[in-house]
Amino acid sequence: MRASLLLLVVLAPRLQAADPNDWPMYNRDAAGTRHNPAEKALGPATVGRLVEKWRFPARGSGERIGVVHATAVVEGSVYFGTLTEPTVYRLTPDGRVKWSYRDPAPAGPKAEPVPGLPTSGFANAPLVTADAVYIGGVGGVIYALDRETGKERWKVDTRARPFPGAHPANCVFTSPVPVEGMLVVAGGAFEHAIAADPKNTGCTGRGFVVALDAGTGKVVWKYDIGPEAEEFPEPVKIRYGFIERAFHRGPSTSSVWCTPSYDPDTRTVFFGTDCHNSPRRPTKDDPSLSTKHSCAVIAVDARTGKEKWVTQTNPNDVWNYGMPAYDSKTGYKDQAIGDTPKIYTVAVDGRATKVVGCGSKNGGFYVFDAATGKILNHTPVYAGPPVNPPKDVDPRTLALPSAIGGLQTGCATDGKAVYTNGIDCLGLGVRGRYTVPTGGRVVSIGLDAARENWRHERPKVAGVGGTREAPAFKDVGDPVASGVAVANGVVYFTTAVSNRLVMLDAATGKAVKEVELGEPVWCGPVVSRGRVYVGTGNLLFSPGPEEAYLPKSPNGGVVSFGLPGEDEVDRMKPGK
Repeated sequence: MRASLLLLVVLAPRLQAADPNDWPMYNRDAAGTRHNPAEKALGPATVGRLVEKWRFPARGSGERIGVVHATAVVEGSVYFGTLTEPTVYRLTPDGRVKWSYRDPAPAGPKAEPVPGLPTSGFANAPLVTADAVYIGGVGGVIYALDRETGKERWKVDTRARPFPGAHPANCVFTSPVPVEGMLVVAGGAFEHAIAADPKNTGCTGRGFVVALDAGTGKVVWKYDIGPEAEEFPEPVKIRYGFIERAFHRGPSTSSVWCTPSYDPDTRTVFFGTDCHNSPRRPTKDDPSLSTKHSCAVIAVDARTGKEKWVTQTNPNDVWNYGMPAYDSKTGYKDQAIGDTPKIYTVAVDGRATKVVGCGSKNGGFYVFDAATGKILNHTPVYAGPPVNPPKDVDPRTLALPSAIGGLQTGCATDGKAVYTNGIDCLGLGVRGRYTVPTGGRVVSIGLDAARENWRHERPKVAGVGGTREAPAFKDVGDPVASGVAVANGVVYFTTAVSNRLVMLDAATGKAVKEVELGEPVWCGPVVSRGRVYVGTGNLLFSPGPEEAYLPKSPNGGVVSFGLPGEDEVDRMKPGK
């Protein structure tokens, strides 16, 4: 028996981070903080001296790689996948390729392409463990690669059997997290464009959170978001303004766009959900068009996947690409929870209480009792019409709601405050309204969301697109769409229109340094061992010419910044 136990310990994948200086997953830790408490070299007094240490691909090399939306860094090596030209990379500490991996073939049966549905690419960061790299693809496949060689260990196709509840529209936009010795990965059916097809009569997909055996990829448990779709006895009709849609089946989709978080003390996994693409069938007793699971924060048992609680923040949110993103009667649509619920403790009625806090695309930051799901507080949410400028906005509003706006993803906390990003693009998807973003900011608020410490408002960009003499768009807001990072008293983020890396003093909000990246960016910074890493490239929100105010590039890369002279990462270079 002892020999068997020893063998199990030796063979079991080691999922814990080896060193607190590293940033081994999207949020750095399973609690979702996006905070590196071990950082010491970079602080408010030193970060102003940052210089570019290297760039991959190197300037003038002629090499091209795809868009990089997120990175992980362990022992100075950088790990990432690309959304275009889909490849997973490991770079050495000096920015050279140690290995790269391209999936040679889908894991399941080949399916006919579905218009509007991504087939491959990586939109989030990998999870890097002692011996493996785990990453999910927007084509619905979850991969395990050998950390040293990059060779494939296993892959799971969530669009094909034997994956339970496999759906042809399943995608994985989130990063894996280590939970109870397993991998927890979230995803779901991406049917926004499919539902917009006039021939489509209703969608059938659901979101999910799944726990996988890290060594084999075998499903340990799976939690499906809400009930299965059903055929309606008669069509359910929805009218938003002058557009009416008839749905013959639903509900769907409530996918999970945010990377889940995990509390080992209560053995709980937390995550947020998307809106429905097709409605539920309303009844006399319950006329709601949505289930309680859409636009909600959910807690499940980490051992079994059993539901603990569900708290909805935006009811009756049914939306797809064929519908306006605002209705005068029921408000803004596509108001998903895309931000990871962060786990921390606040005082409630004088008692230390564990909470989860996260941002919503409606622009509010919500604080929930971690044990019960009760909403303890939230910042003001704008509910007025999409006019420019908006009327009667509470000055404590963090961001305005929209289909890409509000607090989209990647808020951070260092246990002292919460740092929220923000996108103001109120009219996006509202026919006949302006769509150019009008603002962006980072705001520091109290852990209980009851007070504001400071806000950093991004200045308008004079001109975007076209030519310098005749820009296509003028006086454009500068959204902060990336994940925020915080380390040693400094807040880091990137801007989506001016394409800058920005650093603020976490205590005061004072700008310490800004760096022009010279390339489009939609990637949150990572801070590790005295270095700051940023991925570049962007094709998000690019289908229409009216969205060209967000600079685009199908190619990207990674830039590493550090202090002048030799540093800890320099000493990790090959041959040192």
